[in-house]
Amino acid sequence: MTPTTRAGEAAADEKPTRRAKATRVVAGVAAAGASLVLALLLTSWSPELFGRARAEDPASEAFIFVWALIALPVAGLLHTPQALVRRARISAGWTLIAGYWLYIALMAALASQVQGFFPAHDAPGKNGGLFGAAILLVIGTPLFAVGSGAVFRRDRDTTTPGLREHITAVTILCCTLTGLVAGLTFGHNFTFPRNGFPAMFLPGGALWGLLAGAALGMRAGALLTSSANNRRRMTDDAKSFARTSTALLACCLCVSQLGWFLPTWAMVAVGVPAPFVLFMVAARDEERLGRWVQLRQIELPGGALY
Repeated sequence: MTPTTRAGEAAADEKPTRRAKATRVVAGVAAAGASLVLALLLTSWSPELFGRARAEDPASEAFIFVWALIALPVAGLLHTPQALVRRARISAGWTLIAGYWLYIALMAALASQVQGFFPAHDAPGKNGGLFGAAILLVIGTPLFAVGSGAVFRRDRDTTTPGLREHITAVTILCCTLTGLVAGLTFGHNFTFPRNGFPAMFLPGGALWGLLAGAALGMRAGALLTSSANNRRRMTDDAKSFARTSTALLACCLCVSQLGWFLPTWAMVAVGVPAPFVLFMVAARDEERLGRWVQLRQIELPGGALY
């Protein structure tokens, strides 16, 4: 067999893969657009049921949830034909979609209770989409998993730990991004002292909240994964993220106390670099701070979201 023939066969093997990826992308984009149209029609035709999600306010948090809850089954329907061609497990995929749908419905109920922690509807933060951005972060992972068709695993994946690794990856990302939102929310509403909130908001709140969420996600992932090696790694990562998050939170709380005698602009100048200074000091003093402040990458099971 000549090199040219081998190259031609390799290219022929790649074509279906590229075509399949392109088809999944088209299906995901089509699902997003179709569900957006359906959400607009639904909120326009049923104002008595979706009064808080009026079509003229498509950026409202209620509308985001309506769109997401419609997008999941629509994406599932559009990805099912290709999943059949790939001989993927359709029943397992739709079970995952149902689980993610319930998760988003739960987040919708929770959001109605915590929206008071965010700026009022006519406040600058609200107009800037702070609450809507937070919602998209929290529900973005299951939306991506379904919209990309990753929930439809091939037979060999579902008869092996592949399906559990998928659930593990989604759990880790959901916990991490939820922690990020929780940290930002806490920092934004920190008022002790009043001028100390910049130290707790950005980047402090984002960093310690994200790492706290990652610690929780890694711990949950260690319980979900079927791989002993992944279980040990995730447990070690969870401990490291928890220690670093605690150290960052303590740093931010200490720096925020400067707000008793510093104006807000000065607190911004001090609070923004404080977390990064902590990482720099820890890198130089590995014996004492190195154990508490570590830079680790959030590692997901390979191929879990593809």
